[in-house]
Amino acid sequence: MSKYSIAKAAIEQAVTAATQEGIARDDVLLAMLVSVINEYQQVAGRKAARTALTYELDNIGGEIDTVFLRAR
Repeated sequence: MSKYSIAKAAIEQAVTAATQEGIARDDVLLAMLVSVINEYQQVAGRKAARTALTYELDNIGGEIDTVFLRAR
């Protein structure tokens, strides 16, 4: 199982649990995003977290042409 498969399974599990509790999908995804960013910063460091986030934000904005990354 790949790291992306594991992450996608965790997302699905959290969304399912949130739905059962009456929590909106976007709310639980935002809570996960905040939590994951915090955890990643603690593990990898502030600079690595900032670099990763900047890269992903640039990709969302269409500034990076990396179609293969979205297949993760």
